[in-house]
Amino acid sequence: MKRRTILAAAATTLAANPMTHVHAQNYPTRPIRLIVGFAPGGGSDLVARPLALKMQPLLGQPIVVENRGGANGNLGLDAVAKSAPDGYTFGHVNNSVIAMNPLMYRNLPYDPQRDLVPIATVTQSALFMMVPASLPVRNLTEFVELARRQPGTMNFGSGGAGGITHLGFELFRNQTGVQIAHIPYRGSAPALQDMLGGRIQLMVDAISLAKPQVDAGLVRAIAVLGEERNPVLNTVPTAIEQGFPNLIVRGWQGFVAPAGTPPAVLARLEGAFRQAVADPEIQSTFASQGQTAVFRGQQDMARMIQEERARWAPIIQDLRIQLD
Repeated sequence: MKRRTILAAAATTLAANPMTHVHAQNYPTRPIRLIVGFAPGGGSDLVARPLALKMQPLLGQPIVVENRGGANGNLGLDAVAKSAPDGYTFGHVNNSVIAMNPLMYRNLPYDPQRDLVPIATVTQSALFMMVPASLPVRNLTEFVELARRQPGTMNFGSGGAGGITHLGFELFRNQTGVQIAHIPYRGSAPALQDMLGGRIQLMVDAISLAKPQVDAGLVRAIAVLGEERNPVLNTVPTAIEQGFPNLIVRGWQGFVAPAGTPPAVLARLEGAFRQAVADPEIQSTFASQGQTAVFRGQQDMARMIQEERARWAPIIQDLRIQLD
């Protein structure tokens, strides 16, 4: 009698949600779309594309990366939130897009907590402060002195208003009082191009973005915004070492899916990310970019998002950052 009851309950569950069983058995059966909410060539792209290539043989299907830059990642994430929750569309996020944007934007076209679900995080890193090599400064202290001597003459470029790179700059500006204009871009890669062209004099970003330009002597890293130096550029001192103890800005990157995606599909994607991040080639690739490959699954990512929101909410309120 008990066995018949269990079988009947299972049949009722499958009848109510037949796609769960189908997905668990067959997913994926066609190409998967990965949306990156920033321009090609930026720090997000440099994480998403190697992972997509590594995960294709694990899932048995191509993963097509689609860049939708704009509004600090909101355009891309909106497309993910409005996609069918069938596992064939998921999106890249960083901590500013998924955790901080809801604290700053008045009219988001989606609700991150209602419309999206975590899959996994894959990297973490401290950010760098960078200047063009033509600027006559060698460290953060010299930059602050120059900015104070020449108020209103320099520009800061970010990958988007309200992003972690923008917030890192606002912390710096709040703590030093320097008068530098903010210019937001549709991703970090075009901001770097304008730095090379002489339009902007300061960036806060992952070193992966500018490592080739740093190595070529075109860009100079003047501070690490973390508790310790980065092994990729271990001669660059931290902001703490240079007398700025509260200038700490960390970044992490991960992936989300539309709410309603079947748990079995999320588990399959989570497992593929786990395997890909553990691959020595991926770890070496991320390390060469100044990032650490760190896998955290669905539950850990959900907790990190909440912790990030709690940390930045009072800072954003204090800086009075509000965006449309």
